[in-house]
Amino acid sequence: MKRINHHLKTIGIALLPALLILASCNKEPEQFAPIQTPVYPTGSGIAATLAANPNFSMYTALIARAGLTDTLNNNTKTFTLYATDNTGMKIFVNAASGGAVPLNAPDAVFLGFISTTLPVASAVGIVNYNTVGQKFSMTSIGTAIFPNFPLPTEIILDPTQPFVRLPIFPIGSSPYAPYAYVNNLPITAPEMTASNGVIETTYSIVAPPQATLKTMIAAEPNLSYFRAAVARADSGAVGLNKFDSLMGYGVTNMTILAPNDLAFQNLIYGLVYSQTLAVTGGNTAIAAAQAGGAVAAGPAFLSTNNVTTAQVKGIIAYHFLASNSTGTYLPNIRAFSVNFPTTPGFFVKTLVNTSFATHPGILAVPTFAGPAVTSLKFTGVGTFPSGGTPFSGTAAHVTKMDNLGANGVYHIIDEVLLPQ
Repeated sequence: MKRINHHLKTIGIALLPALLILASCNKEPEQFAPIQTPVYPTGSGIAATLAANPNFSMYTALIARAGLTDTLNNNTKTFTLYATDNTGMKIFVNAASGGAVPLNAPDAVFLGFISTTLPVASAVGIVNYNTVGQKFSMTSIGTAIFPNFPLPTEIILDPTQPFVRLPIFPIGSSPYAPYAYVNNLPITAPEMTASNGVIETTYSIVAPPQATLKTMIAAEPNLSYFRAAVARADSGAVGLNKFDSLMGYGVTNMTILAPNDLAFQNLIYGLVYSQTLAVTGGNTAIAAAQAGGAVAAGPAFLSTNNVTTAQVKGIIAYHFLASNSTGTYLPNIRAFSVNFPTTPGFFVKTLVNTSFATHPGILAVPTFAGPAVTSLKFTGVGTFPSGGTPFSGTAAHVTKMDNLGANGVYHIIDEVLLPQ
């Protein structure tokens, strides 16, 4: 009997914590504050704010053509819109019409083109590219001119990844850089406030890119040597280790300095001439003949044994700008002409720094006239003939700047930059 009582006491002690827990469960549940119903702003949304301004009648027509009026007036959401006024729209329509709508045409003609001739898909693409799904006042945008500041637009690059979006690149003004920009276009008027966001006025339409850098460079008639050099540099490489694959990879930000055909021809002529001159004991006639033949071979010369794959790869890598913001050098800079500061001795790193981290990079020198870049030049560390003082060689001038692709921007230059 004592043994039974002992077991009952033991069981009672074991059940005590459980009883305490049950007792605690019978208390009143903790009361949480009710979730507040969001209070959305009232008033004129972005589209309505523009519609009320006669100077934005043409961009208002563009929004209507895109079918995005209600979207941009939705007060349950916030937006930043990079729009342009009627002056900027006239520049756009004149270009989009191939000159068929002259700049001095009546406003009704411009409005007619926007409302009836401009493809709806084009209008949708432009307005969505001009729209960021958050409110970003220019005072909150970074003022560091290099590199620029990406914001995701309403254009989704991958339907299975809705957060992977085509970026647009605003830069805020500062004492150093008094002008603010979106991509390479300056902001031309004070910020406008709407009930659901802000509107920035740009010089003209900030047009979305239409293709990757690979596709765009493939269509450039004076970059045949550059394409041949890329093919030679890619020999034996696979995947994104290939420059060609990298240029076709849509989800990245790159800047490429692409030497034109004449730049490569001059380099090839000089290389073969100096090599032949050394071998022939200074026979200029033979050297000139050999150099002329090398140039006559065209881009195919870059696939011969006269140059090695390593040499060509080093040269091409030196024409892809890079940064080490992630701890390793990557081609993750999209630099428009306006992003290069006028600071004397400004250098930018390249993919050569992936192998030689201490390489000084490329010297960049822009020339501004007001908000516009009138000249942009780059100088490589190497010289030709080799052995000269670093960065004393002929500077490469940009002959075609700010060519915008989905995955970056390229500038065509008139000299081949040498990394050593």
